[in-house]
Amino acid sequence: MGVIVNTTASSGPGPDRSRAYRPSAGWGVALVAALTGSLLLVLGAPRLIAAFCALDARGVVWSVYAGTTVSPAELARASAGLATAEAWVPDGERAGDRSLLLLHQALLVPTPAEQTALRTAAEAAAVSALSVAPVQPSVWARLASLREQRHDLSGAVVALRMSMLSGSFVPALMVPRVEQGLRLLPVMDYETRELLKRQMRLTWIANPEFLVGLSLRPDAGLLVREALADLSQSELAQFQRLHGNRP
Repeated sequence: MGVIVNTTASSGPGPDRSRAYRPSAGWGVALVAALTGSLLLVLGAPRLIAAFCALDARGVVWSVYAGTTVSPAELARASAGLATAEAWVPDGERAGDRSLLLLHQALLVPTPAEQTALRTAAEAAAVSALSVAPVQPSVWARLASLREQRHDLSGAVVALRMSMLSGSFVPALMVPRVEQGLRLLPVMDYETRELLKRQMRLTWIANPEFLVGLSLRPDAGLLVREALADLSQSELAQFQRLHGNRP
């Protein structure tokens, strides 16, 4: 019997030695956390570098928007910083700001060749900005102006149309868009012409004096009268809210 007992005992289940080598659940969680952190660091590093490269340019951009005088050297450094940031991470707003800086550089350099090169770079930056973030009415307006300056009138009409579609009521843009639209009227298609008339109605709401003066011009009077003849009740109500019962 002793032999049987000993044999039974030795043949029974022994300790699971594999458990001694199995990592605990805590190690698994730590490993996943470490891998996730590394992945986030790798993915976030380009954005961090881009933000650092663009840091000095922000002040220059704000100065330009504020109408403060900025030297050509400052504009060039800021533009280069934004270009480096764009190489790391494309950003529509940043590329749009770079187009603004390049255009201002073009206004300050002495030679026509330099001006042309900078305007070309400004146009390319605007196109790049809009390919990433198309809802930027001011960048579309800048692109329209740059295209008109190099006599690409059909391209200017397309950009002007997109400026009006992406932001119809932008007070700072409305008068320049109407003025440019009148210059481009001979090459403008019917739909863009209707958008221009709507822009005139919205400009009348925001700046009635400008439209009154515009209506007296031989090149604009007929179109202004056509535009204002189509004023809707909501547009009339908006005018009254802003200006009262003035004629």
